[in-house]
Amino acid sequence: MVCTMPVWTWRYKSRRKRSPGTRGISRWFSCALVLFTQLALCGQTLQISSAKASRGKRVTLQVVLTSPAGREPLGLQWETIFPVDQLVPLEGGISLGPVTRAAGKSVQCAAKPQAGGTSGTKCILIGGQKPIPNGVIALLQFSVLSKAPEGSARVRVDPATAVFKDLKQTQLPAVEAVVKIR
Repeated sequence: MVCTMPVWTWRYKSRRKRSPGTRGISRWFSCALVLFTQLALCGQTLQISSAKASRGKRVTLQVVLTSPAGREPLGLQWETIFPVDQLVPLEGGISLGPVTRAAGKSVQCAAKPQAGGTSGTKCILIGGQKPIPNGVIALLQFSVLSKAPEGSARVRVDPATAVFKDLKQTQLPAVEAVVKIR
């Protein structure tokens, strides 16, 4: 289930005659109020850290979860996509972050081939009845290829799915990080 938006919108009605330009402002205000309400209801976000690395070296990216109090998920599923001509995941390249380790979670990942010079891994973070607290939930570990071209390697965590105690699900938007290769 995708995070739902409330069906109602608040509209201010004035007895005064309004100029034609104010109608757009009240519509804008209604849309802004609905969007703010949606963000307040959902609130989960993922972030991924960027990094710098030299050719032939290792690089670690942190995946960070932020949830409103009382809306922490029990599990997460996501896909990591990276350029195969620049980065190679280390064996066991995705490990638990400190908050997920403390919550008794485990992470399982499987390779998922992509097209267009990218590759990916699909991961699921589950286990136990403790919710996933805010903080670093996973560490993505790569080796920069020795023949990798200098520049930016984009690593993307595609829309994640968060699962809650009541088994409801929420989609989190995709996030991206850059590994600067020197």
